[in-house]
Amino acid sequence: MNLSLALPLPSKRPRIAPARHRPFDDWRGASGPALRRLVEDTVALLAQHEAETGARLRKRRETDQRHHLTAVEAVVANLAHAVLMPADSGRLAVFLKHGEKGRTRYDNPAFGKPFSGLLDRMDELGILSIRAPACQWREASSIAPTPAFAAKVRETGITLTDFGRLAGEEPIILRRRAQRPGASASGYSGRLVDYPDTAGTVAMRSTVQGLNAYLGAADVAFRDDGRGLVDHRHRHMSRCFVLHADDEGPRFDRSGRLYGGFWQNLERSRRSRIRVEGEPVEDLDFASMFPRLAYASTGRVPPEGDLYAVDGLGPEHRSALKLAMNTILFDAYRRTSWPVPEKEDDPRLPAEWTVARTKAAILKRHPALKSCFGVGLGFSLMHTESVILVHVLEEMRARGIVGLGLHNGLLLPRSRVEEGRIIMEAVARDVTGQSLPVVLKARASVSS
Repeated sequence: MNLSLALPLPSKRPRIAPARHRPFDDWRGASGPALRRLVEDTVALLAQHEAETGARLRKRRETDQRHHLTAVEAVVANLAHAVLMPADSGRLAVFLKHGEKGRTRYDNPAFGKPFSGLLDRMDELGILSIRAPACQWREASSIAPTPAFAAKVRETGITLTDFGRLAGEEPIILRRRAQRPGASASGYSGRLVDYPDTAGTVAMRSTVQGLNAYLGAADVAFRDDGRGLVDHRHRHMSRCFVLHADDEGPRFDRSGRLYGGFWQNLERSRRSRIRVEGEPVEDLDFASMFPRLAYASTGRVPPEGDLYAVDGLGPEHRSALKLAMNTILFDAYRRTSWPVPEKEDDPRLPAEWTVARTKAAILKRHPALKSCFGVGLGFSLMHTESVILVHVLEEMRARGIVGLGLHNGLLLPRSRVEEGRIIMEAVARDVTGQSLPVVLKARASVSS
């Protein structure tokens, strides 16, 4: 008898799933006096530690000292923010291989090779705890505020109003698209792409920086609803553009949407708690924007009525048909099956509504859009949408109106709704040459 066959085979070592931590924000800084004092105290504590331990024997060069102070500020701000708004895992992911691949316009130059040493010293001083990844597969090192640091944050009375952004953050983002298997055509992830500046990128950056400065100084607040703290100071927007895999050089005519505002991912039911200059906000929305932009690209005028209505589907399937129609507009090929829903509650068409049947029903209602399907038009439509929104926000800023952008709509104070609607429709006509009607979304219950 072969005894080796009778013995159990050694089991494979189970793979440890990588922990997922909230990313460290390289551009989070201190604005208010309470947090500024904590940063200054930390800088002094680190200087004393270096002197006592001999960790630094000579003075830093001017540039190195500036980067050191910026890095300390960012670490303290991130830790203090994590005390007020704890991450799900309780820790922040940090990238400790700075400087290995050179600098791009997206990197904060303060986080070079000395960053790891800075974190080690702050660990020794009991400011933070640093932890190496338990899993070497796609997991980052992480930091967390110590109980002593958390107590100091609370003692000094730091609030969300104390946080700001460090200078130099790049607001014009370019990514090379990498389609995820099974994802919708509009869903993408991709690596950041560095690019040389042109007159166009300089102008776009200046515009976004101006909008961010205006939003940063605006009277925008969130009234507590008992469902968790909302960081109403998180208003820094970036304009994000997309490259396809086969694009040889930088271009800025796909997407261009603004991202970053706290209100964008806030549940709609919670937006009623936002206050702009003390007023509740209303939600203005371009009606059926994507099909209208598709019509505008053909020079044809859309039919009257709801553009997301077709024969054979009732109003209860409107959201699913909208998703299906937008998916087809993004496709650069002939689709044969619907993408796998990313969320359990994503709207879905009835099982018998195949791609072919749905496309035929849409083209029966919208024959002028035949040339728009299967050519990857979606990101170009998003770009037109973004141009409209940026121009709207600029015009509102010129008139002293605070608007919070939602890609194809706006949140704005109730008393400025009619003025905002007029601006939105006028700008859309100027950009597209067609009428894009604006509607007021149904108001969620609002507590005064």
